[in-house]
Amino acid sequence: MAIKIEPLDGPMGAIVHGLDSTKPLSDEDFAAVEQAMLNHIAIVVPELEENVPWLRDFGARFGPLVPHVLDQYHHPEGFEVSIVAHNTGTPESRDTPKPAGAFWHSDLSYENNPSDAIFLYSTQLPSKGGDTLAANMYLAYDGLPENTKNRIENLTATHRWGWNTGGATPKLTQQQQEAHPDVVHPIVRRHPVTGRKILYVNPGFVMRINDVSDQESEELLEELFEHALRPGYRYRHKWGLNMLLGLDNRASMHAAVDDYSEPRRMLRMIVGCTEKLDKPPGGS
Repeated sequence: MAIKIEPLDGPMGAIVHGLDSTKPLSDEDFAAVEQAMLNHIAIVVPELEENVPWLRDFGARFGPLVPHVLDQYHHPEGFEVSIVAHNTGTPESRDTPKPAGAFWHSDLSYENNPSDAIFLYSTQLPSKGGDTLAANMYLAYDGLPENTKNRIENLTATHRWGWNTGGATPKLTQQQQEAHPDVVHPIVRRHPVTGRKILYVNPGFVMRINDVSDQESEELLEELFEHALRPGYRYRHKWGLNMLLGLDNRASMHAAVDDYSEPRRMLRMIVGCTEKLDKPPGGS
C-alpha cells in the first residue's frame, strides 16, 4: 500500500496511511513521511503494530536518536527508546506528582544541540483523558506584531533542564545534572529545511531572556508565552492504542494533559540535532 497523507483540519497535523511495522520502509515512502512532517509539523500513524526495533529504526531515519537523560527509563530492547509511564505500578512508572511532559516544552531545548523531532507511541491508555497538546511555533512567530518581531530579532534566552515543570520531571542525579549545564539559544530561530522563522521559547525550560533586565525578561516571556498558546495555534491530539505521533520539535512545543488517574504508557524516540547551530555570542 502506498503512503497516503491526509491533512487534519486545524493549525497543524496530518494522518499518515500505509505504514506497516512488519515491513521495511522504502526510501520513497520515507521521503513522503518526512515531507509530511515538514509540511504539517505533526504526523499521526494509527493502528501500528508494536515493534520496538522497527520504531527505533524508523525514528533513526530522521537523524541520530538521542538517549534521554533519564537513563533509568531506557527500553530494554534499545536504549535509544525510552519508556514514559504513569500510574502503572511498575518500576518503569514515573513517581513524579505530575505525568512526564505535563508542561509546555520543546524537547532538549536545554541542550546545546536541541532535538529535531520526537516520536511517541502508545502502548497503554487510560479510558479517558491523557491527550497531548502541541502548538505551531511558525504561526506563533508569524502572528506577532511587527514591533515585537523587531524587538526580539537578536535576543537570546537561557534554557535549563526542569526549570518550570511543576513537578513533572524527576530530580537529576549529580552526574546527570553536571552533563546538562544551562544553554543559550536565539529567541527567533530559522528552520534549517523550510527556512521559515520560528518563535523558539517554551515555559518549561526557558529561564530568562538575556541582555535585558530581569523585569523586562519576565514581562516579555509572559507576553510571548501567552501569545504562543492561543487556541488558534494549537492542536489537541487524542490517542488511540498503538498510535504513533511525530512532531517537528524545531517548529513546535507540546505538553501532556494531566487529567487521568489510570495507567498510561508511551514509548518515545528523540531525534537529535542534524544542523550545525550558530551559537550566539556568549552562548554555551
